[in-house]
Amino acid sequence: MKFYVAFIIQMILWSVFYIAEWLSVKDHIEYKWIMFVLFFYVAFIAARKIVQSRRLTLFVTSFSLSCFFGFKILFENLMELF
Repeated sequence: MKFYVAFIIQMILWSVFYIAEWLSVKDHIEYKWIMFVLFFYVAFIAARKIVQSRRLTLFVTSFSLSCFFGFKILFENLMELF
């Protein structure tokens, strides 16, 4: 159950990151990388507080990040079709 809660919270954080990235379309790539690192850190710390295991925290974070990028690519490809 802790895994699921941490995953949902991280998906919410990644969604906020996507909105922030979308709003900062004119920013330089360096600022987007800094923003990504900050969101990654916040997501990692949030999962660490919930799961309380470093190995499981790393797994949850990498799994949620993989799902996020997969959904992002799928969503952007679907938007191009319409």
